[in-house]
Amino acid sequence: MKKLHHIIAAIDFTASCRNALREAARRASLDGAAITAVHVMDEFLVHELKKALSTDQATIRADWLERLKKFVAESEVGAVAVNAEVRIGHPFAELVEACRAHSADLLVMGAKGSKNESHRIGAIAAKCVRKAPVDVLVVREDAQGPFKKIVTCVDFSENSAKAVQCALHVAQQDGASLDCLHVYQSALAMSLDYGGFVPSLPATIDPEAVENWRKDLNAFIAPFTRDAGDVKITALIKERVNIREAILDHVSEVHASLVVLGTRGKTGLREMLIGTTAEKIVQNAPCSILAVKPDGFVSAAD
Repeated sequence: MKKLHHIIAAIDFTASCRNALREAARRASLDGAAITAVHVMDEFLVHELKKALSTDQATIRADWLERLKKFVAESEVGAVAVNAEVRIGHPFAELVEACRAHSADLLVMGAKGSKNESHRIGAIAAKCVRKAPVDVLVVREDAQGPFKKIVTCVDFSENSAKAVQCALHVAQQDGASLDCLHVYQSALAMSLDYGGFVPSLPATIDPEAVENWRKDLNAFIAPFTRDAGDVKITALIKERVNIREAILDHVSEVHASLVVLGTRGKTGLREMLIGTTAEKIVQNAPCSILAVKPDGFVSAAD
């Protein structure tokens, strides 16, 4: 993974985004990247404020820019210089445009899960993970300091290779250990998991097949891990019925603080745009998520 050059931190003035801003500033400091905090105001809200306060849009934007700068100043981001920007429009569309305008290579957001489903991320964050043209880091509100245990999901695709490189880059910076995990689904397991409706039960273990997959995994990650330095890297093969649940189980078992996964962009359909496995992990992982986009990923800001 190349060093980051410009990071966009999405700000909605919640505790969740405050933690995300701190992480964005930390990553910017490590890579020497620029960072811009962006708050998007809804057009209807601006319209109502103009009527209620008898003022104009420029004055409202200037007022909220000062609020944003104050929020940044109170967020303990260290010595990193954070630029502030207020946009007006649809949050997703404006965040995408901010990423393009600044040639950003990472968008950082707070998870902002619901009270009933605390692990599920907010609607705008979920949409950015699926459709923003840059990598997206979703930071949990309880994330503290450097990531210590990172899990990256490997399916031997070109984009999972990119995910391994990104995970290793973060692991080297944070002094974290890294699990490179591939879940092997036998023909029997795939038939049992048809449609994704079965629980995560172990499939019948085939030691020879697992060993072959282990060799393939080690060969796949070898080009990226030769210069890993002191990072502890573990290549793991698991044979399970349900791939998605197997990954989530592993994340919980090792108390991972970050999951790095590749997404794919084939169609406009949500499930195909991100991949059903990635969609499940993003929505249910109990830790922060780094979603890595394929090279050349393009998505309309709708």
